[in-house]
Amino acid sequence: MFYTSFTQIIPKSLRAFLRDRDTAFQKLIISYENLKLEHENLKLFYHNFESENQNLSSENKNKNIPNVMNQKTLEYDLQKGRIVIESILSSSLEELKNRDFLLEKIKAYGCPYQGWSLYSPYQQYINASDYGSLQIPTELVDFLIYCIQKKPQSFLEIGVMYGGFSVLCCAVLSKFNQNFRYICVDIEDNFRDWDYFSSILPLKKAIPATSADFIGSEFDVVYIDADHSYHGMKRDFLNVGRYGKICAFHDINAAEYDHLEGGTRRCWNELKLSYCQSASILEISHIAEEWMGIGIIDFNK
Repeated sequence: MFYTSFTQIIPKSLRAFLRDRDTAFQKLIISYENLKLEHENLKLFYHNFESENQNLSSENKNKNIPNVMNQKTLEYDLQKGRIVIESILSSSLEELKNRDFLLEKIKAYGCPYQGWSLYSPYQQYINASDYGSLQIPTELVDFLIYCIQKKPQSFLEIGVMYGGFSVLCCAVLSKFNQNFRYICVDIEDNFRDWDYFSSILPLKKAIPATSADFIGSEFDVVYIDADHSYHGMKRDFLNVGRYGKICAFHDINAAEYDHLEGGTRRCWNELKLSYCQSASILEISHIAEEWMGIGIIDFNK
């Protein structure tokens, strides 16, 4: 009744106008609610984005802490290494022949930082950085003393990595032969502080190269510490090791390479059986478990 009276009083054009305005107002309210919801979502997204960025910055900052630490420790150990090598070069021959004296020099020079449990008896030798001679210190000193007795003139090392072992051996052995030369062979150049050490030691670099680049060449000492697979170690020996007066191998007890076709242990065990009648065989191994170790085949028995 009321609606009928209203439609009779209000003209049709006005009723259409009011209806359109009401529809527009309802759409405006809906749009407002949608914008309000979108605004809240954007606020939440921005908050999360800021939090992630802050966390990422903190993570990157935390990641940079060990990088900065490693750089500082490496710089310290390289400087320490220079001092030790210079002290070796100024030491007398009698001092360097003394095992205890030489072992103290190795301790001062240091072994690379590693978390290996089998390194636990040698904590006093460990550097804070990854620079140093990656050897069992007492095995290394006995190997050096063996070489000192031979007074080699030439030394070929296959697999030098950062050069920690190379520098130390070259410094000691060069004291016993004025014509001594030490050749470093590797497929990549990672040698640390090369410019300095090569300026005071008779070091020569053959990088990138492999034992195949020296096939058939004769050296007083060949030290093989590169590819630790059975076939890699065997090829290094066949290429150049068997032509040396002395051929030495690192990691002859390293069971961790057994999955590589038998690894270094299989290769060493075969070689020592093959040459035990025609050459002197020496194993330097100071760890009860199957780890590291230096094997020597002396063809000038």
